[in-house]
This record gives sequence, structure tokens and C-alpha cells, in this order.
Amino acid sequence: MTGLGPLGLSPTEERVYRQVITAGGGSARITARILRLPPVEVDQALERLNSLGLIARSNADVVAYVPGHGVEASGSRAVQYVPEPPVSTLGAMLATHAAGLISAGTTVEQLADLYNRGRPELADQSHARVVTGRGVNQAVYEMLAQTRVELLNLDRQPFVAPSDPHPLLAAMRDVLERGVSVRTIYAGDAFRMAGYNEYMTEAAMLGEQARLLNHLPMRFLVSDAATGVLPLTSDGPWITSALIVHGHELVEDLVHTFEDLWIRATSLTSPEALDDSFTEAERALIQMLSTDMTETAIGRHLGASARTIGRRLAQVQHKLGAQTRFGMGVEAARRGLV
Repeated sequence: MTGLGPLGLSPTEERVYRQVITAGGGSARITARILRLPPVEVDQALERLNSLGLIARSNADVVAYVPGHGVEASGSRAVQYVPEPPVSTLGAMLATHAAGLISAGTTVEQLADLYNRGRPELADQSHARVVTGRGVNQAVYEMLAQTRVELLNLDRQPFVAPSDPHPLLAAMRDVLERGVSVRTIYAGDAFRMAGYNEYMTEAAMLGEQARLLNHLPMRFLVSDAATGVLPLTSDGPWITSALIVHGHELVEDLVHTFEDLWIRATSLTSPEALDDSFTEAERALIQMLSTDMTETAIGRHLGASARTIGRRLAQVQHKLGAQTRFGMGVEAARRGLV
């Protein structure tokens, strides 16, 4: 199921809806003609879209050409359909469906408890559950504590609340210090977050293998190829509900997705392998530039003017012996700076 199918729209309803938005409105007759669909199907689709509040119905004048006068109102009226703002209408539908998923997850847990009651051998085999609020932090904290072999991490917004009630940064340090293999793919905007570069440097010092990808399609954590955590809803930058999956085919799919993204991502070389002729500030500057940040954005992040950043980049470019910004990126990659 793709497109707006998860929100309950049929393929025909979505086609009609897209046409109404594209045209800015239209009658059932004209819409059916453009889409080459049976008029009765278009009528039914428009009625459904109208009932969902995605489009509005209005009566409009039917114009006609009058010889000697030009185009004028004919005196008759026809039903027209105009689109409502998709962000507000579809956004409300998404929120309703998300709330429904959370409620359904709770019901699944209750039904699982009923099923497992009296069957102690099944008590620990629940495949999935939904956690909300502080339960998200608790679930991730427990997962980190139980990880023994490998942790896979797609790191982008939204984030798990870092210390509510457990300090997750300390838990992640513990995972690395225990010698667990940690592989993280950071989203390209990681360097836009104040202080994140310092954390990434520290994690690399502790043994994290890190790569960078400008766009991550989703975020998740997978522990020992057996347990996964996926966000469901968020409030600003923080996850408010998440799906915890154990030993399910979905976990295997997440691992495959991670490996595909890992191949496409750019390696972030560990500090020991970096060209030590460049300062930490220069390396951070090069990495920020590699994520397509503009000089203005870098300056805003570092508290400097775009002109100052331009001058610093020119100095780094000269230090790399590159003639162009493109050549600068190639040489920086060759030296393990990005």
C-alpha cells in the first residue's frame, strides 16, 4: 500500500484528489474526462473526499459564449469542487491514525497477556509492543544495557529524550566501553547541532564506526540483530511513542536496510587515522562543508560571519593544495578528513 492508501484512500480517490489539487478545482464531469475514468466512479470519489474534508463543494456560474458580447454567465449553476489545504487536512488524518496505532498497540499487548495467561512457556515471546512518554527512554536504556554483540544506529531527528529517566549518553558510553561493535550512520545535518561534533569525536575515540549520509529516510536502533526500536510519533525533536520489536521479520528488514545505507554512506575516519596536520576546528569545518552546509549556515553554527567562514575555508583549501571547492572535497576525502 503506497501513497495515501494508509490513510484509507483508494487509488481512484487519490487520483481524483491529486487532479483537483493540480487544477485548483473542477467539476465531476471535467475531472472524469481528464482522468478518463467512468463518471460514476469520479462522483463517488468526490463525495468521499468531500466527506473527509479534503475538498469543498461550491456552486459556480456556467459561462457561455454570446455572439457579439463574448463570454458571459449563462444563468445556470454547476457544482464545483475545490481543494482544502493538504497540510492541515491530511495532517489531522495522520495524527488520528497515529493515535489509533498507539491504541491498537496497547490492545495487542492486552490480548497477548490474555493469550499467554496460563501459558508460562509463551510469556517471554511477545513480538512487539508500543511504549510512550518516559517508556521510550526506559526501553532504549534497557536495550543498550542488554546489547552484547552489535548495535546498529540510524541517527537523525526525532531523538529519544536523553535523560528521562535514564541518562542515555552514559549508557551509550558503557556499550562502547564494553567492546560492543557500534555502527552509526549520522544524518547530514548532524554538524548543524551544537555540541554534536564533540560527541561524535568522543564516540569515535571509544571505537564507534561512523558514516555520514546527507539524508536518512528513517531512524531506528537494532540490538544484536534481535531487537529494534522505531519512532511512531514525536513532539518537536523528541520521540513521544515508539514500537519495540523482538525477533520479528521486521528486525531482519531493518538490518538489511541499515546495511544498504551503510554501503552508500561516507566514512567518518577515526581520530587516530586523521591527517594530524589539520586542527580539530579545521576538520569540523571540512566535515560541515561536506554536508552541503552553506558558509552562512556554518557561520550561524559557529557564531561567525559568512565572510569569516569563507576566509577560513580558503585557508583550508590552500592548505589542501586544491584549486577548487570540488578538488578540496576530493583531497579531503583522500586524506581521510571526511
